Parts: sequence; structure tokens; C-alpha cells
Amino acid sequence: MNNIFKSNRIKPKIQNGLSNINFTEPTKVQEKVIPVLLEHKNIVVQAVTGSGKTHAFLIPILNEIDESLGYTQAVLTAPSRELADQLYQVARQLRDAAGLNISIAHIAGGTDRERQLKKIDSKRPQIVIATPGRLYDFVEKKILFLDYVRNFVIDEADMTLDMGFLNDIDFIVQRLPQNTTIVAFSATIPVKLTNFLRKYMSKPEQIVIDNPAVIAPTIKNDLIDIGAKSRKKILYQLLTMGQPYLALVFANTKQKVDELTTYLQQEGLRVAKIHGGITERERKRTIRDVEAGKYQYVVASDLAARGLDIAGVSLVVNYEIPRDLEFVVHRIGRTGRNGLSGHAVTLIREEELKRITGLEKSGIHFDFVEIKNGELVARKHHNRRESLNFAAHKVDSRIKGYVKKVKHKRKPGYKKKIKQAIKEDKIQKSKIEQRHKIRKAKAQRKKRRDK
Repeated sequence: MNNIFKSNRIKPKIQNGLSNINFTEPTKVQEKVIPVLLEHKNIVVQAVTGSGKTHAFLIPILNEIDESLGYTQAVLTAPSRELADQLYQVARQLRDAAGLNISIAHIAGGTDRERQLKKIDSKRPQIVIATPGRLYDFVEKKILFLDYVRNFVIDEADMTLDMGFLNDIDFIVQRLPQNTTIVAFSATIPVKLTNFLRKYMSKPEQIVIDNPAVIAPTIKNDLIDIGAKSRKKILYQLLTMGQPYLALVFANTKQKVDELTTYLQQEGLRVAKIHGGITERERKRTIRDVEAGKYQYVVASDLAARGLDIAGVSLVVNYEIPRDLEFVVHRIGRTGRNGLSGHAVTLIREEELKRITGLEKSGIHFDFVEIKNGELVARKHHNRRESLNFAAHKVDSRIKGYVKKVKHKRKPGYKKKIKQAIKEDKIQKSKIEQRHKIRKAKAQRKKRRDK
């Protein structure tokens, strides 16, 4: 296949710019997306972070900008300030490397609105990179005009949906010219997102990029079944036994982030927290302090941390499995970057094993480990416990504890107590099973009578 970077449809300046930033071979997503965008076709692209998707849409968009026209020709949205800023920096890098005279504006919520206004008033941007809320604000108040926009990109569309920004995007898309090319990039394509995109994109090109290496091969990805142990205490052991360069702990809610931060601080660790409830000023200060090495541990929520690119994360801990399993990939992907080794540990209880099986089916491999003598050691992979043949008379976890202890020497009468507890447990379960059979038989007889 011919290298799309060297296509005669790509301006020589951009080809030189790609060479200047050492982009010589396109990734799979770039190979598939760039030619379609050059044809001005609407596309829905499913591709994970790290696949090269940003340049897949930036290259053809920069290629299409008419430098002589002083109005907005392309709009790119990202759901968080951090993601929008990353996109802005990457766009500027390619523009400068190619020597293009293109004005790019970055407008995002949580930053100085008046300063952004002055920049737009002084020079109308040819490309706008924005968060949905601030973009809505500027368009609704007629600060920014979309009359000549040729390309509109929704980056991280699934996250845009999760964060409740689809109404803002809906407002924007309704005001775009009819011939605008619309592109959506997303790690997953939920049904609600599909229905939304169909509203504005008639038979778009569907491009799905398979990513066989869901987790980078440089990452050791471990799983700890904590059983009846304290999840917080296991977390503290993990964070202190190996002294990671920088550890990132993920929790599902702001409340849990606050709770864990307080706990770890009380245990004497210097811990920073990042979640949607902290102010933008505090957030920026925290990130600067983390990058300066003032913190060794960071506790974060998913939506707050996605898009952050903190260098040097050597350990990621999933304190709990996220409701959306897709976030597991984003969490683990915070470590092991740029070819460096990384380590991820997920804490679970046995009832969560089915969710782990679902992740393994998607291509994520876990190694079962346990903490022994202050270090992680491999343990037998007990994916299922059917082999223990508890199907007929399943024993409570409380009773299992007794069973395990039966081998140890105890005070007189201890074994008798265990046997009696097991016996009573079986009797109780037998009674429950018998009641269930009686009720089932009654229901069947009633059903026959009703016929």
C-alpha cells in the first residue's frame, strides 16, 4: 500500500512538516481515515487512545485550510479542558513544523473567557478547538460564526456523551452549513451515540480499528482477589511496599476519591487528588505539583483523569472496577508509556470475577497475584470455583473460613464447633430448597387449573 503521507493530495508543506516531527509511516487509523476525509465524506471512527487518531483528522483538515481566507473553516471539539489543550498543542506542532500561516484558537471552559474573547476579536481563527460548553456559549452569543465551516470533528464522542454534552453538540451541528463534513471519533459507540449521529450523518463511512494490543506489552497487569480483607489496607500495602516513582489510584466517584485521599494522608502519605469537584485553579496547581515531584501518589476519578498526560506513572491501581469497563483500558494506559515499563493492579472480590472475564474476552490479560511477605507473588488462577463442587451445597464464606481453619490446632471443642456450624448451614439450606420446591409445585398446579 502507498504511504498516504506521500500522496500528491497532501500539500508538500504538510509532508515536510510530518517529516520534521518524525512521522514517516502512517498508523492503521491514519491509512484508513485520511483518504476518506480528503474526499469530504462523513465518518464514524471507532479507535482507542494511542492509535494515532488525532493526526488522522488533523492532517486532512490542515490540508484543506485556505490560508488567505480569514474566517473559521474547521471546528474540533473535545469533552474536557485537558483533551482540548492536548489537541491544540498537537495542531500547533504540526502547523509550525509545516510552516503554515494558519490561525488556531483554543477556547475551553474553566479558563479566562475574556482573554479568549479578545483573541478571537483580534484575529478570526481559521481553526477552532473547543470544549462543547464554551463553544455553545460563543456561538449562541454570536461571538463565533460557523457560516463557512467545512469540517467539524467530535473527538472522544463517547466521553462527550458520558459528560452530558450532546445537547451542546446538537446546538452547534444545527448551525453548520449543509455541506460541512462531520467526523466522530470514539473508543466505543453506544446506542445513544449512534442514534444521535444518524440525525446528522446520512450513511457515514464506518471505520473500526481493531487494537490487538489493548494493553501495552510493557505493562505488567495484575489482579488481586482481596477476599474478606480491607480494601483500603491492601491499597496502602501496594502503595508502600515497592515505593513507586508515581502511583495513580482510580476510584469511581468523587466521594470515594475524597475518602481514599483522607485515609492515605492519615497514614502518612503525601497524596494529591483530582476529580470534577475541585476548582480549575486547584486542578492546575495540583498537576504542576505532581509534575514537579511534590507528590508520589495521586487519587483520581475517571472523567477527571482521562486526558491527563502525567509523565512517569509507574503504578496504576484500580481500587474498584469502573461501571463502564472501557475505562479500565484508559486507566491502565496511564502507565507503561513511550516504551517504558509499567505496572497496573486491580483489586476485586470474588463476585466481580465475571466482569474480569468480560475484560479478558476483549483482549485484556490479567495475572492473579497475592501479597506475601511484603511483595507480590503469583497465585493459582482460580477463574471459577465450580471445581470445588459447591454447587449442590454451597457453603457461606463465613463457613468456608471455618473449613480452612479446621487443619490448624485449636482449643478443645473448636473442631466440634466448626462441624456443628457446617451441619446447621446445610440444614438451613435444605429447608430453603424444600420451600422453593413446594412453592414451585403450587405455582404449576395453579397454572394447570387456570388453563
